[in-house]
Amino acid sequence: MVRALVGGGILTPEGVRKGHAVVYGERIEGVVREEDLGGGLERQNAGGCWICPGFVELHVHGARGADTMDATPEALDTMAQFLATTGVTSFLATTMTLPLPQVVAALEAVRAAMGRPPTGARLLGAHLEGPFIDPAHRGAQDAAHVGPPDGDFVWTHRDVIRIVTLAPERDRDFRCLDALRNSGVVCALGHSGATFEEALEGVAHGIRHATHLFNAMPPFHHRRPGPAGAALVCDEVTCELIADGVHVHPGLYPLIYRAKGPEGLVLVTDAMRGGGMAEGTWDLGGQTVTVRDGEARLADGTIAGSVLSMDRALRNFRRATGLSLEAMMPLVSGNAARILGQGHRLGRIAPGYLADLVLLDHEETVRRTVVGGKTVFEAPEAR
Repeated sequence: MVRALVGGGILTPEGVRKGHAVVYGERIEGVVREEDLGGGLERQNAGGCWICPGFVELHVHGARGADTMDATPEALDTMAQFLATTGVTSFLATTMTLPLPQVVAALEAVRAAMGRPPTGARLLGAHLEGPFIDPAHRGAQDAAHVGPPDGDFVWTHRDVIRIVTLAPERDRDFRCLDALRNSGVVCALGHSGATFEEALEGVAHGIRHATHLFNAMPPFHHRRPGPAGAALVCDEVTCELIADGVHVHPGLYPLIYRAKGPEGLVLVTDAMRGGGMAEGTWDLGGQTVTVRDGEARLADGTIAGSVLSMDRALRNFRRATGLSLEAMMPLVSGNAARILGQGHRLGRIAPGYLADLVLLDHEETVRRTVVGGKTVFEAPEAR
């Protein structure tokens, strides 16, 4: 059925459109003036909300008590349904550093779920975060299962792995990066102790992304800029930012945005299974994490993911930078879609794109989420 979503401000690539309607089935058919709508359409009222492209999440481990490493369809469905309540319409299920058989089981579960109709957010594949990292910068990853980058492993699972995080200084002769150059897998710098020069070499061999900028890396120093410095100065590298005010001070958000520009930054959550739940104790990759006062930490104080959601990340970043809601859309939607090679069908409200939409009220709270033309979440008071 073709529908017309009316009564809202539409955030299109050409600017905000008011007095217009989004006409859609599974895909967007057009953005037209409301007065030009023909008959035979089911009209839906956006109630004055902002009509935005659905959010695309590149880095999330879990939510509502579920985790990618549970390796079950139920866990992935739980994650997908919760993410839809936060405006996410597509996501990558993110793994942890554990024995390779467990990682493979998680990848197989993601592969199977990718073929099912979404019950919430659409599962696009996996983000392999570990085990190809630096033990000294493992963060909340388990050092017992860390190993050097293995291009053969990633190549074998390239149909499901969309991003692989690795430490380039541990990639001997850049064999892994070179092997993955034409694989379709995005190679990301992360959990790395690389020098600035080593990181630049990694970029020369195909790194195009940086996992949670500043975190699980040496501190940025003006004489030792390290991997964070390389990620900031290389235009070909997009950077993830966990905008929860814990992983990176909000005072740096404007500086990061100026360094990377509107196309070089992607907001992520790095959320773990405690996301969307009450404070308490949870498991993350076989380690105990305590969530208190909005922070997730191991017993030694190490930050262990987050309980952030994408809608809150948007609000936090916008508050710190003063960006318009329209300017925020690439950071939560379009840039991530482009990184994954999905920029032709995700991340915009334009004809031919999948009808992935999120309605935000004027407090930027999610009121409705539409995936492929199907409403998968509606706030109770909006029904």
